[in-house]
Amino acid sequence: MNTSDEYGQKLVELIERSARIDTLVLKSRQAAENVKQELEELRAKQRETTQLLHNFENSGSNAWENIGCGG
Repeated sequence: MNTSDEYGQKLVELIERSARIDTLVLKSRQAAENVKQELEELRAKQRETTQLLHNFENSGSNAWENIGCGG
């Protein structure tokens, strides 16, 4: 194999690897965005649940008794 063939082959490898890197970078950004969105949703549900628990605590023991009896 001569030098120009080797150069061409290495250039093709470089282009393929660059394309693969670009694909992986895009996938990682999309995954990060999905995780960020899921975290935001879970935090909102966590805040909602925390607020409900505070409401139960503040409403007195009758609320807890009602929960035990099915609401």
